[in-house]
Amino acid sequence: AVFQDLGVDGMVSGGQTMNPATEDLLKVIDATPAETVFVLPNNKNIIMAAQQCIPLSETKKVVVIETKTVPQGIAAMMAVDLEADEEELSQAMLEAAQRVQTAQITYAARNSDMDGFDIKAGDYLALLNGKLYGTSPAVEDMLTALAGAAKEAQAEFVTLFYGQDVTEEQAEAAEQLFAQACPDAEVAIVPGGQPVYYYLI
Repeated sequence: AVFQDLGVDGMVSGGQTMNPATEDLLKVIDATPAETVFVLPNNKNIIMAAQQCIPLSETKKVVVIETKTVPQGIAAMMAVDLEADEEELSQAMLEAAQRVQTAQITYAARNSDMDGFDIKAGDYLALLNGKLYGTSPAVEDMLTALAGAAKEAQAEFVTLFYGQDVTEEQAEAAEQLFAQACPDAEVAIVPGGQPVYYYLI
């Protein structure tokens, strides 16, 4: 819904272990009513499949903006200026995406050892820009740690997309944590409804 509000014409659903194939992407590219189609993979595992569409599309010129996370994709869309030429637009979208730091809170399915952390099954895991940032049996600990990271990065905007297992009240409490840590930032919560990730930040 967020992407549609920002003017995206077509979407290919995916997620953990459900990466779309090049063929799935091509179908949506070819159905898009434009001569040039910009593709936002929003996942590092999909960039290659998206790039394979460049020579394969017979009717469209395909431009891949290498977004690695959903928040990067949203930032790229917010930078769209329809008056700009293709090169300016690509540059603006890529620069906007690269300014974004993405944090995620998920859970450990099993005991493991990762990046020097001793992880127990059921623990909450905080990831920052794809790397494990912390682990705890309490989700609040991970939110507090990530709020500290946002403060350190002098974040100007913080958006928390909360998942299907998070209540609105819990999301509002998380929003307060970030607002206290980053008093000068604009902090917002959005019901993302995503599985697996409690928060995409």
